[in-house]
Amino acid sequence: METFTVELINPKAKKLLQDLADMDIIILKENPNKEVDEEGWNLLSKEQQIGIFEALESIKQGKGIPHHDVMSMVKNKLNNV
Repeated sequence: METFTVELINPKAKKLLQDLADMDIIILKENPNKEVDEEGWNLLSKEQQIGIFEALESIKQGKGIPHHDVMSMVKNKLNNV
């Protein structure tokens, strides 16, 4: 399965995508970053945006490292410097 991010320019495109989803041809997912400052988001390159979406998906799949574990690793490295 491939994942794409689509920026809708024409409102009719949203209806078309919804129709395809209703026919089980595609799956639409809610944008997890919809509360993000759009100006800042749009300053990111497409590669950066895709990387963020992929990272969020990895976290949803349980592939992330908990904050506490990361902090412990960093503290250990700093103590050994």
